[in-house]
Amino acid sequence: MEIAINRNIDTQAAKRAYKETGKVQIADFFTEDTARYLLACIESNKNWYFAYNDNKGFYECDYAKILALPDDVNQRCLNEIYQRATNHFQYAFVQYYISQAIELGENPGHPLHAFERFVNSEDYLSLMREITGETAIRKADSYASMYDKGHFLTDHNDTHSKHNRVAACTFGFSENWNMNWGGHTVFFDDQGNLKQGFKPAFNTLTLFRIPQDHAVQMVTPFAGAKRYSLLSWLHR
Repeated sequence: MEIAINRNIDTQAAKRAYKETGKVQIADFFTEDTARYLLACIESNKNWYFAYNDNKGFYECDYAKILALPDDVNQRCLNEIYQRATNHFQYAFVQYYISQAIELGENPGHPLHAFERFVNSEDYLSLMREITGETAIRKADSYASMYDKGHFLTDHNDTHSKHNRVAACTFGFSENWNMNWGGHTVFFDDQGNLKQGFKPAFNTLTLFRIPQDHAVQMVTPFAGAKRYSLLSWLHR
């Protein structure tokens, strides 16, 4: 299926918001058929990896194997992650790194690999150049992510020593999300106060300039759904 952008997007309004605040949220970014198709691809994905970090590095583990472990073992591992999060940058969520899988020749024909082609299409990149005003944007990478109960991402600004990132793009695919379930993308001021926050939503692009301090708040233990999204960074 062709991944299609909704042609009724108010590009001028998006440009103004991005210029004024460094961020914009665009509802109904894809056509309805495309959004439904992408959600189905995410929900049916079997190649999920639990991603986390510690003081030594960054790690991925087959999520199916993680779920197969005894509950007490999983909880002990999560408690260690939570302890590190007390005073350090820390994250715990589930992802499928689409760009890397394609580069390594893994899972050929995987339905989500079409998203990598989409975010590197001239149609998409030219729209992002227009909204951000960054004419030097030349490529993008792509991920799928799933935040389950207890998953989170602490304060960071998305800068990277090896990549010249312009902006971050989060395409939300969470339907009927209750605001009490957490999982909000939040932005901070210099005093650590919340400047703005976005609830997980369906078929919604959250686009923001890098660097900006932000986080994904923990999905609560009583959340009634998983937080699904596709993500991309725009690169010079």
